[in-house]
Amino acid sequence: MKTSRLLLAVLLLFVSLTYLWGVRRDLPNAAGSDEVDFLLIVAQMAATSDPNPHWFGHPGATFIYPYAVGLHTWNAAVTGGPWLGADPSLAETLAENSGAAILVGRLVSVAYGILAIWMICLVGDRAFGPPVGLIGSWLAVLSPLTLDHVDMARTDSAGLFFGFLAMWALLRLLHEPSPRAHVLAGLTLGLAIASRYFLAGLLPLLLAIDVSLLSRATSPEDRRSTVRSALIGAASVAVGLALSSPFLFLEINEVVANLTHETRGAHPGADGLDYLGNLSWYFTVALPRSVPWAVLALAGVGTIWSLVRRELGPLLLLGFVAIFLAGISFATLHWGRWLIQILPILALFAAAAIVWGVAAVVGRVGGSGRTREVALVTIVVAVSVVPALSYVRHARLQASPSTRDIAREWIIDNLTPGERIAADLYTAPLQNTAFENTDFVFSLAEIVSTPAELAARGYDIAMVSSTVYRRFLGTPERYPKEVGFYRTLFRKHARIAEFRPGPEGRGPVIRLYRLEGGPAS
Repeated sequence: MKTSRLLLAVLLLFVSLTYLWGVRRDLPNAAGSDEVDFLLIVAQMAATSDPNPHWFGHPGATFIYPYAVGLHTWNAAVTGGPWLGADPSLAETLAENSGAAILVGRLVSVAYGILAIWMICLVGDRAFGPPVGLIGSWLAVLSPLTLDHVDMARTDSAGLFFGFLAMWALLRLLHEPSPRAHVLAGLTLGLAIASRYFLAGLLPLLLAIDVSLLSRATSPEDRRSTVRSALIGAASVAVGLALSSPFLFLEINEVVANLTHETRGAHPGADGLDYLGNLSWYFTVALPRSVPWAVLALAGVGTIWSLVRRELGPLLLLGFVAIFLAGISFATLHWGRWLIQILPILALFAAAAIVWGVAAVVGRVGGSGRTREVALVTIVVAVSVVPALSYVRHARLQASPSTRDIAREWIIDNLTPGERIAADLYTAPLQNTAFENTDFVFSLAEIVSTPAELAARGYDIAMVSSTVYRRFLGTPERYPKEVGFYRTLFRKHARIAEFRPGPEGRGPVIRLYRLEGGPAS
C-alpha cells in the first residue's frame, strides 16, 4: 500500500511537471481554440460581479466559475484591482494583459487535469482492483491529445475530473450501497453534467446500479428502501446540476441558442458524415490517432476478458464507453477531442489485461508474488516506453516557439509597416504590431472567391494556415469555392515566406503570398 501511494505521488509529480512545462505556449501572442471566448465570459463576470455567465454551450460551469474567481484574484493581487466587488476597469486591464489572464484559465485546467489522474487511479482500483488503477492511470497519462487540451483554458479537463469523480461515486454505490452513497453519486453526476453535457451518458449507469440493487433486495422493506434511495439519488443529480449551474434553469432561451450553435451542421474538417460515418471515424481514425496501438490492443483484450468475467464494475465502464460513442456519433460534427472523456477507460482496460494476464500465467507456472511484480513491471515498461518517450517529446515541444510565433517575428522584421495582411485563422498573431489593421477570419475563402478580390480590397499580402486550407483540400468535392481560392493563390501568386514545424517544431504550415496588384516586395 505504501509503495502504491509513493508511485502514485511520483506519477502526479511527473504529470504536474509535464502539464506545466508548456502551459505558456504561444502566450501572450496567440490563444488556443475557444480560449478567448472563455476569457470574455469570465472577464464579464469578474468585471461586473454578475454570477450569470450568459453562456451555456457545454455548459462548462465547473470550469467557468473557478476561472472567474481566479481571474478576479489575479486582478486584485497583480494589477491592484478591488478584492471585493466589481471592477469596471478590468476590460482595459485585460487588453494589456490578455496573455496572463488566459494563463490563469490554463492553470485552472491543469489543476483539474492533475486531479483527474488521481480519480482515474481510484476508479481503476474500484472497478478492477489494485494495481490496475495505478497502471491504468500511467497509461492514461501518455496521451498527447489529452496533454494538448489540459494545457488550454477549456472545459476538457474539468469534464475529465468530474466524469471520473462520478464514476468513482457510482462504483462506490455499487459496492457499498446506502442513502448517503446515492446522494454522493447523484451530486457528482450533476457536477459532471454541468461540466460537459455529454457526461449525461453516465445516468444509465446510475439506473443500472439501482436495478441491480433492487434485484438483490430480499424483502419488501428492502425493496422499498432501495426505491427510496434511488429516488433520492435521482433528485441529487438535479440538485448537483442546479447548485453548480443555477442559471442553466433560468436562461432557457440562451441555453437553446448556445446548443443550437454547438450542434451546428457545418464546420470544415468536422462535418459531412452521417451516424455510421461518425461512428466509423471514431473507431478507424480518431482512436488510433489518440491511443498507442499496444494500449489499444490490450484494451481490446481487457474488454473481451471483462465480458467473459461478467463483473458489474467493468461492465458499467464498458457500458458508458458504448453509450458515449453512440451518443457523440449522433452529433452533426465529429471531433477527436471529444474522446478525451473515455480514453482513460481504455487505458484501465489495457491495465486490467496486463494484470489479469500476468496473474494467470504466473499462477499456472507456480511463480511467487515477487515473480508477478517483476513480470508486471517488465510488461508495463515494454508497452509504455515508446509512448512515454513520445509524450515527453511532445511536452517539450509545447514549450518551444510555434510556427505562429516564428511567422510573427519574421513579419515584424521583414515586411514594411503598414502593409495590409489578410489572414486565415491559426496564422501569425499580429496584435501590438504595425500590422494591426489585419482582419482575421476562419478562412479567407469565406469572404472572397479569388485572391484578386483581396487585392482589390486593398490587401497586400494573404497569409494562410494548413490548419484551415487542408480541411477544404481534403474534401474538394464539398468545398469547390474554397478549394478554387487556395489553388489559385498557391499557383498564381508569389510565395514570399513559408514556415513549417519540422521534426522538432510545432504548429501549422503558414504561408505568405504577395497579392497581385499589391506593392512590389
